[in-house]
Amino acid sequence: MMKSIILALAVLISCTYAKTPVEIIGANVGNPIKAIYVDWHLNWNAPGQSIIDAATAGYNVIIISFYLSSGSTADMAQAWAALDDATKQSVINQVHGMGAVVTVSLGGSTDSPYDKDANTLGQQVAQWAKSQYLDGVDFDLENINQGFTVSGMSDTQTVQWIADLTIACAKEFGQGAVISHAPQAPYFGRIGGSSWAGSTGGYSGVYNQAAQAITYFNIQFYNQGSSCYADYNGLFIQSGQTCSVFPGTSVQEIHVYGVDMNKIVVGKPVTTADASNGWVSGSDLHNFFNQAASDLGWNAGVMGWVWNDQATCTSWIQDIYPGGSNSGGVSSSISGNSATSATSATSSNTGTGTGTSSSNTGSSSTSGGGCSGKATGMYCTDSTHFEWCPSGTVQQCAAGTTCQQNGDSIECV
Repeated sequence: MMKSIILALAVLISCTYAKTPVEIIGANVGNPIKAIYVDWHLNWNAPGQSIIDAATAGYNVIIISFYLSSGSTADMAQAWAALDDATKQSVINQVHGMGAVVTVSLGGSTDSPYDKDANTLGQQVAQWAKSQYLDGVDFDLENINQGFTVSGMSDTQTVQWIADLTIACAKEFGQGAVISHAPQAPYFGRIGGSSWAGSTGGYSGVYNQAAQAITYFNIQFYNQGSSCYADYNGLFIQSGQTCSVFPGTSVQEIHVYGVDMNKIVVGKPVTTADASNGWVSGSDLHNFFNQAASDLGWNAGVMGWVWNDQATCTSWIQDIYPGGSNSGGVSSSISGNSATSATSATSSNTGTGTGTSSSNTGSSSTSGGGCSGKATGMYCTDSTHFEWCPSGTVQQCAAGTTCQQNGDSIECV
């Protein structure tokens, strides 16, 4: 899982939780999302304790891996399925009480589910998750080719298959189901454009078809090259400044393709050993997130790959969000699969960090003040600069490139 697009392409889709509290199965998790995958690093003698440890560390979305499209399980999902019902209910109620929810991931590098009927598979995994007292489903779909095709499907068929899968999952969970996707950043492009994602826009096209069923994205901003998504500008403003192979895939550029800013959760490896590249320290992410809150109004949250041990993962999330456990918050009582009601968890931490102000670590930015009457988007201010609206932040194109307007988006070419 979580391999490079160049090596093995992964798409993650998860039934998890949104910025604005909504009625859902499980709990109402608000921004910032603090998600963590639990896969092979776990307490094999007491698997439920690893989930409790993750909630104690401060994560409010805990994703266990893997449920396979064949109907079998592996790793943490297999260990979880082997527990008796009373233990499962006890663990889920404990983590709900700490303001966290638990989901399961379908797929992985050994699973290629595209020969399955999308609607049937969506229903199947949702039914399994509910039978296991879980709060949602995560789809880790790999082996997607450049142009957003898979074996036996065209680009438009691939987009439709993922959209159908998403909607089927949400419907099977019933009213209030919350779906989040976590594709790699280059899986997004402009619909009708010519990026790596092709003319469908890849996940932009999926979102266009299934936006009502998608609550947020755990986007993988790593494993795409040593210079990609490693500084503030490359991660949030203009990826092409430091990642020439995948331009147009920063947070704000993905937003311009039509994705809600506060549905774009930043995924990063927890340690340098958890990915080939793209690791950024927790303290730097804290500063980046503060700056993005100021520049863009972004407060979506973070996803970490992968759970290692409690000390390491606690330190990482608390470096990013100082100030307490699960501080994104659960604002309503548990319903649906839970056996009891959870306590309400609240925090003064708004997700932009506490106690540390940040500065823009990339190219300089200024307030352009030219956004009056303009829709949300990016606009060229001259041949080498562009402005983000509505914030009015002005950024400079990479050296040797010029700004070209394309509707409410820009390209530095």
